[in-house]
Amino acid sequence: MGRVGLWWSARRAIVLAAVGLPVLAGCAGERAPAAPEDRVTALRIEVPVREPVWSEGELLALSAGTGQVARIEPYPPASGAPLAARTTLSPLLPNVGENLVTSRTVRDAVYVPQPLLDRVAVLGLPDLRPLGTFQAGPSPSFVAMDVGSQVLLALSQDGSTVTGVRVRGFTTLPPQEVRAGPEAELDGAERGRLIEYHVAGPRGIAHYKGSAGSVQKKDGIALSAHRIAGDMAKPTRLYVAEKGTGRLLAVGEKPALDGLAVAAEINLGEPVEYLGVDATRIYAATRNKLVVLETDSYEGYDDNRFGIVDTIDFRRPLEGDVLGSAPLSGLAVGQGDAQSRFPSSGVV
Repeated sequence: MGRVGLWWSARRAIVLAAVGLPVLAGCAGERAPAAPEDRVTALRIEVPVREPVWSEGELLALSAGTGQVARIEPYPPASGAPLAARTTLSPLLPNVGENLVTSRTVRDAVYVPQPLLDRVAVLGLPDLRPLGTFQAGPSPSFVAMDVGSQVLLALSQDGSTVTGVRVRGFTTLPPQEVRAGPEAELDGAERGRLIEYHVAGPRGIAHYKGSAGSVQKKDGIALSAHRIAGDMAKPTRLYVAEKGTGRLLAVGEKPALDGLAVAAEINLGEPVEYLGVDATRIYAATRNKLVVLETDSYEGYDDNRFGIVDTIDFRRPLEGDVLGSAPLSGLAVGQGDAQSRFPSSGVV
């Protein structure tokens, strides 16, 4: 079962929408769809959080306004009791950046950028104790992981450069000038031995690739991006929420056009505020709904259109509650499995 978390800071709550992948894959005829009230659960936590990520069945996030990292460990409640969670907080960190990341290469490590200090802090799991810091180019503010090359990528606060750092040994690589602007985001590839990433923002989208010390811009496209998420199987594929519209786009290489091109698009009716992916699905969170779409990483899209798998109206179950109008502050996608702290069946 795949699990998607939708976060609000109001009243220190998390709203979780659970998506059962077998049902989404086309087994709805065997099982009646759950009502919205049965697919969304509000979970009280100790602090407001933002920019959450999944790590080994737990939730990690930046606390809102306090300069800490929160580790949120949901656990199955006693029979009849509501879902509960334990929250562990890191020590205060001065000048925390835009997000945090973890690494598959170095287990039990959390990386948090500190732009005004020109460094990235390393925290250990499960207690979030500080382990040290390392340099990551000028004013690192937004970080991403290039999984195949085992390199942490750091986008500067003004969006002008990307600096790579090897997560084993903390060797800093030469910075790459990208001139993407302060609103830009960064996404590293999930596979491949070369360094590969996308930088995207209101000024457009650019794809970079190369070995250490020789990364170059491969191609780009003039699309104004608000949020991005990379495909887990195809490093050249990027999912893009267009700034100021309801359009969701799949962007990828088009050799015949010598650059990036739109492979699929859909208008979801309202702007996408957060994006997430897993191996087969795209999760697009708008103000009022969570739309689940197919990635089609290998076969491609028919007629340049996304296939919608499911739509969850997560506001409806919250009508009459302060959460019914609270703004989103993040989205995380993870896999429910034997190691997950969530129940293996039922809805969370």
